[in-house]
Amino acid sequence: MEIGNSMTNPRIMFLPGFMCDERLFAPQIHALSSDGFDCRVATYGNAASIERMAKTVLDQASCRTALVGLSMGAIVALEAYRQAPGRITHLALLNTTARADAAGTVRNAQLKRVVAGGLKAVLRDELKPQYLSVCNRTPDRMTLLEAMGLDLGNEAFVRQTMALTIRNAAFDLLPQIHCPTLVLAGKDDGVCPLDRHTEMTDAIPGAVLIIVNDCGHISTLEQPEHVTDALRQLLKRPSVRLTRNGKAQLELVKSTARFECKN
Repeated sequence: MEIGNSMTNPRIMFLPGFMCDERLFAPQIHALSSDGFDCRVATYGNAASIERMAKTVLDQASCRTALVGLSMGAIVALEAYRQAPGRITHLALLNTTARADAAGTVRNAQLKRVVAGGLKAVLRDELKPQYLSVCNRTPDRMTLLEAMGLDLGNEAFVRQTMALTIRNAAFDLLPQIHCPTLVLAGKDDGVCPLDRHTEMTDAIPGAVLIIVNDCGHISTLEQPEHVTDALRQLLKRPSVRLTRNGKAQLELVKSTARFECKN
C-alpha cells in the first residue's frame, strides 16, 4: 500500500546507532522511499558529544523532518528535539534509553583495546553477541554488524564512545515532547531492556509503545517488516507545529492511507 500520494509527506532522517551506518536502516529506507518519502541518513562527522552530534544532524536537515533513531541514534534524536523542537515532525525512538550512561568501566576497557588495534576483536567478542536475539544471530547479520563497525574505524569508535560515556539523562525533556512519538523495544533486547522503553513511553505525552517479539537490540535488521509497519503507523499521525507562544498546533503532514502494525 502506498502512502506517498501526499504533497506534504515529511522528510525522514535516519540516525544510526553506535558504530553503524546507513545499512542499519536499509529495509526501512527501501520501503518508505517506495512509499514516496524523502529518506536521508544522518552522519555525525567529528562530533564527540551527543549535543554536537544533534547539532550536526540538524545542520543536515534543511527542512522540518521526522527523526528515526536506533540506540545511540535515538539518544541523538532526543537531543535534536531539545535543541530545535519546532523542526521535528515525528520521533521514532528504537531500542534506546533516556538514562545517563552506566557502562563507563566497560567502555573504557573497550577503548583501550581499540586504541591498541583491537577494533575487530571488540566488535566480534563484546558487541555483536549482545546485539541480536539468539534466534537472529545469522552469519549475514553478524557479518554486517562487523562490517559497519570496521568501515567506520577506530576514530569513530573513540568519538562515539566518549559521547555515550559523558551524556546526560533526558528525563527532563520527555514531558516536553509534543510531536507524535513511537517507542519501539525488542523483547529480547539485553542492551536496552523493556523497562527503559516503558519509562520513556510513560513520560512522553501520547507516545505509543510497540514491543517486538524475537527481537534484540537491532530491530531494524532483526524484524524489519514489523519496524517498517510501526514507522508507517507513526507517520500517518498528524504532526504538531509549535507556535511562537509555545502552543502546539496540529499540522497534516501525511497521507490518509491506513496501515496495521503486525506485532
